[in-house]
Amino acid sequence: MPPFSDIKVLSKRKQQILDKAQELFSRKGYLTASMRDLAEELDIKPASLYSHYKSKEEILWEIALRCAREFHTAVLHQHAQADDPESQLAGMIRIHISVIVRNIDAAAIFFKEWQELSEPRRSQYKKLIQTYEEAFSDVLKRGIEAGVFRPIPTKFATSMLLSATNWIQHWYKPRGKMKEADVARVCKDFILAGLGNSHVQVKQG
Repeated sequence: MPPFSDIKVLSKRKQQILDKAQELFSRKGYLTASMRDLAEELDIKPASLYSHYKSKEEILWEIALRCAREFHTAVLHQHAQADDPESQLAGMIRIHISVIVRNIDAAAIFFKEWQELSEPRRSQYKKLIQTYEEAFSDVLKRGIEAGVFRPIPTKFATSMLLSATNWIQHWYKPRGKMKEADVARVCKDFILAGLGNSHVQVKQG
């Protein structure tokens, strides 16, 4: 059972702290950023910050859980749909990318910074990541078995797919030329073409 029950309703001040913390952790890295840095960003005294959260890890855990819940809720819902593997995977890729570009700062935590959690939180979160990745592996495997996708090793295909899409959080700019829908469409078409769907046209520009 995912530990999403740990997620509490936030006060306005706690939401402000989490918003600023995920931006700070994404920019500086969790290990480099300090509670004093966060207090300065919020223009409050460190003592005031500690009155809301006992530790930096408690803040990381809150952010990580909320981010994981968004990915799980959106993408795993699509995975549960009774579509053919190609349509199902296309929808999962599109939604996965949409969650990334809407939450660039939080995405960095879902993909990397969660590894700084201590036990047992680290193991709990690792299971969330594994469950998420297994959903993509399942669709790829069924697509390969059905002859929809080329016979690529499932583990390799899953790793390549998620590596390609997750890298978006490093270069996507909300004010850039490519909008969310453009990024999702081009990435989806590119990946499906690589899986052997020769009828997919990867658009230029």
